[in-house]
Amino acid sequence: MAAPVIELDIDRIGGRGDGIGDWEGDPVFVPGAAPGDRLRVRLGQKGKGPITGRILEVLAPGADRGPPACAHFGECGGCALQHLTDDAYAGWKASWLAETLRRADLPTDVIQPWRRSPRGSRRRADFTGVRRQEDVLLGFNERASHRVIDLGECPVLLPAIVDLMPALRAFLMRQFKPGDTAEIKVQATDSGLDLLIVTPARLGLGGREGLAALAQDHDLARISRGHPKQSGFETILERRPVRAVFGGVPVALAPHAFLQPTAEGEAALLEVVMAATEGAGLVADLYCGAGTFTLPLAQRGAEVYAADRDREAVFKLVRAARDARLNVTVEARNLDRQPEPREVLAGGDAIVFDPPRAGAKVQVIEIAASAVPVVVAVSCNPATFTRDAQALLDGGYEMESVTPVDQFLWSPHMELAAVFRKS
Repeated sequence: MAAPVIELDIDRIGGRGDGIGDWEGDPVFVPGAAPGDRLRVRLGQKGKGPITGRILEVLAPGADRGPPACAHFGECGGCALQHLTDDAYAGWKASWLAETLRRADLPTDVIQPWRRSPRGSRRRADFTGVRRQEDVLLGFNERASHRVIDLGECPVLLPAIVDLMPALRAFLMRQFKPGDTAEIKVQATDSGLDLLIVTPARLGLGGREGLAALAQDHDLARISRGHPKQSGFETILERRPVRAVFGGVPVALAPHAFLQPTAEGEAALLEVVMAATEGAGLVADLYCGAGTFTLPLAQRGAEVYAADRDREAVFKLVRAARDARLNVTVEARNLDRQPEPREVLAGGDAIVFDPPRAGAKVQVIEIAASAVPVVVAVSCNPATFTRDAQALLDGGYEMESVTPVDQFLWSPHMELAAVFRKS
């Protein structure tokens, strides 16, 4: 039986960026739909999940609909909201954040102005490459699909990353056999582009020589190879040491080590952290990663205790702090399984924590009970942020400010930096 086709009025946008309209008492989620649109939609099959729809025709566009910035929008799963005008996009993100806090009974009057990264600023990209019989697909996956959208442009990424894509296609065409696949991870560092190719395909001497030539011809700082079923990476060629600079201090980076998605976003988050911890003599930086906050805090004169589960990042951070003669103690520690105890944290002046998307469910309990005067929570997931924030409020903290940072242009994702003070 064919799925029904209906006419649907869109009146709002959901948390994943889909337009939502109501049909027979149920919400219908339609990718690429804007508030005010009247659409002809083919419905998905009813099941346990929400009802979805696919746009067949825009019968009447809403006032919030605008021209997409990219020819691939609608197929590529990288962006969800390019079809909105800029004002509508910014307004939706602001209202969605306020609604997320409101639903968790958190204050909304403390939300600060948005800090937005511009077009062409994303410095990290994870491409999928597929060698076919006659050509190569290289790009991002279609939403909720393994189908690769072959990218000819991307207004989100740094131009230097987009400019590298033809050379990557040419390499895959020469060195791969039909059916071979690869995950290609590119990151712009302070040393230049760092490229990691993860593939089960056999490269051999010719493949390694091809990668080395790619690095030379396109001035890559480093090119590495990994296997999806093996740990560790093989450095094919490192033309210069790959580093990030935090607070004027260089720190070595492993292949595709985590950096904030944009330099502008990193600067916005750091600004909040530094302002909130002004005058703090002893600071704990939990989930410290490569030292994005650790090194600027120490460079300003604070004594910093830093912890992270990534042993290689910890090792490189130790070396960077030692070489700069900073007062930093770094520990390799899985804070989700072995949280820093409240008794140890209690002697500090400030705590900064920046956990992965799952949040800091276990560690935040110890933070909330520590009575440290200032806590800065950095989050890439508002859902887990609200849970962690509630734990701090239950522990006697007040939420002084929440600064939203948009590093994921035209997507529903956002970063937050929130300041809490012990009342």
